[in-house]
Amino acid sequence: MSLYKQLWLAVVFIVTASFIGSFAVSSLSAKGYLQEQLRIKNADNTSALALSLSQSDPDPVLIELMLSAQFDTGHYQYIRLIGPDGKVLVERMDQQELVEAPLWFTQLFPINAAPGVAQVQNGWQQLGTLSIKSHARYAYTELWSSTKRLLTYFLLQALVLGVLGSLAIRVITKPLGEVVKQARAIGERRFITTPEPATLEFKAVVSSMNTLSTRIKDMLQQEAGRLEMLRQEMQVDQVTGLLNRKPLLNLLSTTLERDDARASGTIIILRISDLQALNELKSRVVIDALLVRFGTAINELLQQQKHWSAGRLNGSDFAIVAPEDENPEQMCHNIQQTLLNIGRELQLDDALALPAAITSYSSGESSSAVLARLNKALLTSQQKGHSTITLAPCDPDASAGSDTRLDWAVQLRQSFQQHHFSLACYPVATLSGELIHQESPVRLQIDQQRYDAAQFLPWINRLDLALELDREVITLALAQLAEPTAKIGINLSPQSIADPRFIDWILQTLRAQQDKASRLWIEIPEYGVYQHLEGFRTLCQQLKIVGCQVGIKHLGYEISQIGQLHDLGLDYVKIDASLIRDIDSNVANQALLRALCMIVHSIGLIAIAEGVQKETEWGILGSLGLDGATGPIVTHFQQ
Repeated sequence: MSLYKQLWLAVVFIVTASFIGSFAVSSLSAKGYLQEQLRIKNADNTSALALSLSQSDPDPVLIELMLSAQFDTGHYQYIRLIGPDGKVLVERMDQQELVEAPLWFTQLFPINAAPGVAQVQNGWQQLGTLSIKSHARYAYTELWSSTKRLLTYFLLQALVLGVLGSLAIRVITKPLGEVVKQARAIGERRFITTPEPATLEFKAVVSSMNTLSTRIKDMLQQEAGRLEMLRQEMQVDQVTGLLNRKPLLNLLSTTLERDDARASGTIIILRISDLQALNELKSRVVIDALLVRFGTAINELLQQQKHWSAGRLNGSDFAIVAPEDENPEQMCHNIQQTLLNIGRELQLDDALALPAAITSYSSGESSSAVLARLNKALLTSQQKGHSTITLAPCDPDASAGSDTRLDWAVQLRQSFQQHHFSLACYPVATLSGELIHQESPVRLQIDQQRYDAAQFLPWINRLDLALELDREVITLALAQLAEPTAKIGINLSPQSIADPRFIDWILQTLRAQQDKASRLWIEIPEYGVYQHLEGFRTLCQQLKIVGCQVGIKHLGYEISQIGQLHDLGLDYVKIDASLIRDIDSNVANQALLRALCMIVHSIGLIAIAEGVQKETEWGILGSLGLDGATGPIVTHFQQ
């Protein structure tokens, strides 16, 4: 029951109790007073009338006329004259019913004033005994009127007290609204802090919840720091600060299997020619300084392009994976010149040569094929001498990039008009085999050709059609949710979560179909979350209102940022396949995953592994703390 209802009930109870007490005291007092006044009046009127009759001619007719005239004034219940022998000489009585006060009231407060009694005499001769009793109707009328006035006063008092109390509660409990919001947020796994109110009781509650939220936030940041240190130890080259060979190749392999815009892009390999000769020409300290500065320069580039990755393949080779890059040769030239300038600063001058190879990659290619053409191109650059850049052409049939931009612009706009998009379905299941939801990436049908998302999403982004595609995906998902048992997981683009218009649209759309919203799982790629953190926070809050499940996919690239997830209210995360690949034999990644799952579980999230391919990988997930998985092996188990 709300405080306002409790207040009004308390006011009604107190006023009712006060009214009953006041009513009883005042009514009894008034009754006693009126009864005494009637008694005095009866005595005075009787004495006066008896004296008047005693001084007049004691003629019976005259006496009767005088008594009748007095009775006709209407103030008396009866007037009675009884002779010395006990016979009634004259009697007048009023038999009318009381009309002003209700019967229950007169029965509750009966007024019985004693009648006035006086002797009527003629000299020393007694003519009779006169009895007069005034009518009580007027006393009842006055008593009833005062009771109604008292009731009206108490009702007005109750109304005023209730209104003033409501206003007072609104002021006093204003901080309570923030307390409730904070408590609800914590229940939704959003560990937020709020200003402490002035009210002592509320201040203690808010202070305790703020302490909890702060501890959770600090814990996440500390654990994220430890996790990042663990990742650095296990995956990062200690000299350059870049990824080691195996983590980088895992990342490339899983990137090629992705079903989004990042499944296509550019890879660059730069080689320090004759590193052994440089070691002999210069001291090892100089070469180590060169490697350190190379790593620093490449990491600074990665800070500017947060969705890029780089690693040291061996002692002399450096690789950069640049998803969605559209100008690979210029990018390679800029990086090469930056590194050559470092060599000049270390007085290596012409002794340092950086041959480079570039190739584009597309979804569906194998990492071995990509690396093979890169190595071939790199060998060509090295044979040409010094710092030559060789472009290794990719297979034109491997991607949709062979189509012209104009063709894609026309085809995509027609596809939106004619609704040529559809959703595929891949199961996401718990480790016990229970279906969590169907992950549903978008597909495009043009004529007889079906395109995966990775093939047309780069064009969607170039043509600025991401919001329109996300609206199409939401509409398709809601149509599939017409099946009562269906649970659909969809991906939204980072551009959409940064657009307030889209957030308003999706909220209105889902509110109109609230029964389906609770079975809709919406996820955003990790890089998009950190790029548009405030927009994502707003989206999470709005989607929680309608009951959607919200998550992050491809988690693992920016582990150091995981502390920022404490106040988002997420439901689940999907850990990137690059950390899952060969997890059964990768002890370093096992320790990393175990720590990551511990952090995820500490804020109440479900941890799901992406891209599980082998039964041996599936078999070890439970011991690492994973709750579910997706990938080819899960699809096989669900069939």
